[in-house]
Amino acid sequence: MTTRRTAPESLRESVLLWKEAGGSEQPPSRWSPTTWQRRFPEYAEYLSDLPMPISRADVAARCRDAADGPEQATRAFIAAMVWGHGPVGYGAFRTKRILDENAAAGSTLASVARIARDQGGPEAFAWLAQRQHRLHWLGVAFATKYLFFCAAGGSGRPALVLDRLVRDWLFNSLDWPLTLEWDVDDYRDYVETMGTWAVELDIAPGNLEMLVFQLAANADPRSLWSAPELFTAASSPSPPIPQGVPEGSAELLEMLDDAAGIFASYSSATDQDDVADFERGIRNLKRIILARR
Repeated sequence: MTTRRTAPESLRESVLLWKEAGGSEQPPSRWSPTTWQRRFPEYAEYLSDLPMPISRADVAARCRDAADGPEQATRAFIAAMVWGHGPVGYGAFRTKRILDENAAAGSTLASVARIARDQGGPEAFAWLAQRQHRLHWLGVAFATKYLFFCAAGGSGRPALVLDRLVRDWLFNSLDWPLTLEWDVDDYRDYVETMGTWAVELDIAPGNLEMLVFQLAANADPRSLWSAPELFTAASSPSPPIPQGVPEGSAELLEMLDDAAGIFASYSSATDQDDVADFERGIRNLKRIILARR
């Protein structure tokens, strides 16, 4: 039986603040084209055409044809993973591993994209949750990122991103124990509840999920994803996000990406606490470098 939950007051207030501040889109994700091109030389030209930084709208445009076939789905998946991993250096390695270690991964991604477009997010999630369709190494957090974009232009219910930040914020705010395992009922409840709140708060469900994510990221001083400006009205337009970083900083960021990728390739034989510590260290170093621009 589904429990009816009320949107937290803090979320209601944040929606109002976001609207008063202009209802801006989530800041685009910075990423390293060089790192991704090294992992995907066969898609080097495609990756060179992706914007840097890359926004949700940029990815949505590249996922419109994901249902058309394995190649289109693979390209769409790469774009979604670029956006989802952003400045995290091991993203290219993990994406490559998913595509390389699953037979007919492109066909699976195309099939689930069609379901997301035609039937909706929860139905696509349920299909992908079946063991015969599951993609090894692809967890709920990044699978729902891909499904979000595939369902965006469809006629069914949305596929909302459910990652660690969103899950933890909802648990801390409502004691709502969502799981990041492939629990179909859990995900359906999440999408339906967020959809109900979105109607009440007069906001698109995808934007509501984005605000939950930002509230969680903003509360973490170590986060690379914080964006407090989304909730603050500005007297003048924000300056455009720079397309690059100084040459020395760019080289340092690429070196960190390389280190993260190398460490990730050995992570299966490494204690998971060590993996988490290493990834936190990389994120902190990147934040320091980017802050010195």
